[in-house]
Amino acid sequence: MARIDALTVRDQLAETGHDVRLGDAERIAALGVQATRVPVLWERVAGDDARSFDFAEPALRLAALRALGVEPIVTLLHHGSGPRSTDLLDPEFPALFAAYADAAVRAFPWVRRWTPINEPLTTARFSTLYGVWYPNVRDDRAFGRAMVNQTLAQQAAMRRIRRIVPDAEFVLTEDLQRFSAGDDGVGAYVNFLRERTFLSVELVAGRVDEGHPLAAFLRERCGVSDAELGAMQRGATVPDLVAFNHYPHSERYVFSGDDGIAGDVPAVYVAGEPTPRVAPLLRAAAARLRLPLAIGEVHVNAPAGERVRWLAQHLDDARSLRADGVDVRAVGAWAAFGMIDWHSLLRTRARVIEDGIYTFAGPNGRPEPTAVADALRIAAAGGAIDDCGVRGWWERDDRLRDVAALVAMRDAGIPEGEHVRIVDEAFA
Repeated sequence: MARIDALTVRDQLAETGHDVRLGDAERIAALGVQATRVPVLWERVAGDDARSFDFAEPALRLAALRALGVEPIVTLLHHGSGPRSTDLLDPEFPALFAAYADAAVRAFPWVRRWTPINEPLTTARFSTLYGVWYPNVRDDRAFGRAMVNQTLAQQAAMRRIRRIVPDAEFVLTEDLQRFSAGDDGVGAYVNFLRERTFLSVELVAGRVDEGHPLAAFLRERCGVSDAELGAMQRGATVPDLVAFNHYPHSERYVFSGDDGIAGDVPAVYVAGEPTPRVAPLLRAAAARLRLPLAIGEVHVNAPAGERVRWLAQHLDDARSLRADGVDVRAVGAWAAFGMIDWHSLLRTRARVIEDGIYTFAGPNGRPEPTAVADALRIAAAGGAIDDCGVRGWWERDDRLRDVAALVAMRDAGIPEGEHVRIVDEAFA
């Protein structure tokens, strides 16, 4: 779920039909996977009241998976601000969220793995720096408040969860980014962005102290007090697993604009930039964080054959890193039942549908397995995926545009990558 603005919420569970469809647990189990992420979302369970909970609907989903032997990794908040009575900037947000986590673990005390808040840094960026999602502001101080609130909320949530399930595992998910400097004028800014990539992990783990490269930024630009930094250090909750999500658009090309302000476009469309690969990014994350890692979300907006190619590349990278001694625990295929309108970050209702492991069926249809499902069964059994020599759009020259053209598309409101989707007949 994502709260787009004060009046608009996009509910992907409802739009894909997963919330009402019987049989989805069996479809997941048929893939042979060991575990799956499962939404038990605060907004849906609480409705408009942050303090009143009804777990009946997620209980059915969790019980079905449990009966089939698939371990759930429960997510409590996914790109949302919670019920309408609170939001990311609400001083009461951490306490309210911790109370929800307490209710969730009491409802499902057999669940061992928990993701309290999905992609907290990404959510804060989109909501408080880019103005894309609620509260739709562009302000460093709002960003700081959102990061503090989410950090304290996750720390408090895991404390409450571990009172009931002492061996509960904290699985933190985040977007894995790469930044490339297009000119000397953005060098310092790119270094800052590279540091910020790991901020959500290092805050929740209590690693942001006086010597941290972003400590001054948080205090002086974001208004985070020394007392708050101290509270996050004292509440340090080190993730048991950091699952990084990697998409082509996660890699950015940064340049100096004509107005002197730094701009960025997806590096995948810029000539001379390397094609996206997760291995070097994950290797750098492992060296920085010294924590067990996973590739959390593997999905690309592409025809099924190219989606298999993307999955095969990520699986190959994970196995290569493991062979080199990097602690990579898992690879997760994403969008089991597809997605809708993510090309615009859910801001438009254009019904741009993406299939996932299964086809997007909506509330009234029946999901059918795609080539990704077949590949995933092979991977889950320990086999190597055959991508049949397909080249993904992220590897073909027809994706490339000069930076000026990419900026013009952005300024015209054209979603990133729309030129690839339009020219590929497989999307028609």
